[in-house]
Amino acid sequence: MIEILWHGRGGQGAFTAARLLGAAASLDDGRHALAFPSFGPERRGAPMRAFTKLSDEPIGDRSAVAKADYVIYLDDTLLGEGWENELKPGGVVLVNSVRVFDDRRIVALDADGISAAVLGRSIPNTVFLGALSALCDRVSVENVQEAIRQYMPAKLHAKNIAIVDAAREAMGEVQAAREVEGAHAAPAESAPSLTACGGSAQDDVVVSPRPASRIPTLRSADLDPSDFAHSTCFEAGCLTVKNAGWRNLRPVIDPALCTGCLQCYLHCPDGTVYKVADPAAESAPVAIDLDFCKGCGICAKACKFNSITMILESEADAR
Repeated sequence: MIEILWHGRGGQGAFTAARLLGAAASLDDGRHALAFPSFGPERRGAPMRAFTKLSDEPIGDRSAVAKADYVIYLDDTLLGEGWENELKPGGVVLVNSVRVFDDRRIVALDADGISAAVLGRSIPNTVFLGALSALCDRVSVENVQEAIRQYMPAKLHAKNIAIVDAAREAMGEVQAAREVEGAHAAPAESAPSLTACGGSAQDDVVVSPRPASRIPTLRSADLDPSDFAHSTCFEAGCLTVKNAGWRNLRPVIDPALCTGCLQCYLHCPDGTVYKVADPAAESAPVAIDLDFCKGCGICAKACKFNSITMILESEADAR
């Protein structure tokens, strides 16, 4: 059985991708697939998981995937310490990022950039369908395209198929670069190649023990989003404890353009915009409480003077 674990945020389409992948894999006779999500009652932006299982036999195990052949992160802020604990031997991590990772098991794709170039906005889910069709021989690109035609609205067919093609091209470039790097690396430093279905050339099934379940608490000063990416079971009252790592975009106010019209203040659904009592000479008359801001972007849309810009959380942290 091939198991895929998807990490994403509400609204990024992780479950849609998991379902499309299962549909594509099951189009061939004798192939079976199962896809299901795991999320809580939180709103758009909250970390969630989805799972896809592919097999040549009917699938009776409907439990969540603890160790996967492929682990996919639609948001790189969800990738944190201990990520390797979710990976089977020979497995591959695919992450939506432009960062460079030292561990060769992690493959970075600029899924936001690929999807934005085609759709005009960042929706990274179908990028990884294309990537998986290039890596896993259980899923052909023709079946992925057919699944898109069968399960997505007709108006989305052409662009999402174009995204799949662009993702496959990007994966080809990654694989070619790895082959060049591997040819120049010392034998002891050579990394496992990206082969089909998790990079394992063996047909034997390796049964890995499942780790004990862990329910993290949000009552902590540590707000690394990756801490909340592995469970959706939290103590009551979590909404009163900062933003729980839901945000992947951050609003930034340009003091030179802000007029203090308070449209952002009026439209913010979480009440995180507040008036500054005595703003400094070079400061805006309003500010944003980033402990509770979910990064929805409504304030930026409400601003008539374009004084609010949404930037990636990773870029804000690097400043």
